[in-house]
Amino acid sequence: MTGVTLFRRLAVVTAIFAYLQIALGGLVRVSGSGLGCPDWPLCHGRPYPPANLHSIIEYSHRAVGSVTGVLIIATVVLAWVVWRTRRPVVAWLATASLIGVVGEGLLGAGVVANELASWLVLIHLGLAMIILGFLVATAVMSMTPSPGIPDPGFRRLAAIATGATYALLLTGSTVVASGADTACRSWPLCGSGFSPDFSGFNAFTMLHRGSVLVIGALLVFALLRAATMPGLRTASVATLMVFALQVAVGAGAAVTDAAFFNGFHVALATLVWGGVLTTAVLTLPRADRDAQPSRLIVEKGSA
Repeated sequence: MTGVTLFRRLAVVTAIFAYLQIALGGLVRVSGSGLGCPDWPLCHGRPYPPANLHSIIEYSHRAVGSVTGVLIIATVVLAWVVWRTRRPVVAWLATASLIGVVGEGLLGAGVVANELASWLVLIHLGLAMIILGFLVATAVMSMTPSPGIPDPGFRRLAAIATGATYALLLTGSTVVASGADTACRSWPLCGSGFSPDFSGFNAFTMLHRGSVLVIGALLVFALLRAATMPGLRTASVATLMVFALQVAVGAGAAVTDAAFFNGFHVALATLVWGGVLTTAVLTLPRADRDAQPSRLIVEKGSA
């Protein structure tokens, strides 16, 4: 197995573990297990959790996070070994994810120390999505060389859709952080389901659902266009399917407040983010640096 092949596989595994870490974080929230381990990095003063469901869930979240951290370090090291001269952007993207992990670890400790302060939970999730984004970009940019999509207009559209998706994730997080998800128990609007209610915390819910409508239309437009382009079809169609399921699950979460819908909602939102970002990064050209011309110049000069 060549170093390039090994790195590509490692990058994909690392991105998958980062996704699982975020999904488990959603499970921690919906199950109310955030203080299952009230201290950090230990759990009730021990290096393993007690026989308590909330402690086990929270500890699993931390354990997957630890494995993810090790995988990210390995990805960064191998990125510099394999790509530092042939495709440096891969190494820098991997390094950015590691920097984010350091900040995420400090934030995680702060979240526990401040007993799940809502604004810290919001920042914690936002940074986790950025780390996942860097890892997804690392994996995609290490793929076989490609000219990308030559249409600069579509590349801009893909970039805008990616930024809008991240903003949509943040609006959803503000609903949870503010506690607005417990105030509006209907869909698509509040009240009986057809009453726009901007009073109190319901304003956060209305902001999120309005964002879903506007940004969702943008995503569907961008992904449908991507589905007609070679090299983007698989990622865009899969993301469209996940987005449609996400809307349905979001409605279920709003109406029922069931833990299953709430947890699945976070997991699917993360997949949508990863899918839109993957589609956008695939539009960029991927090419190795050709060291041959510089070598010829050196040889000619020495002659």
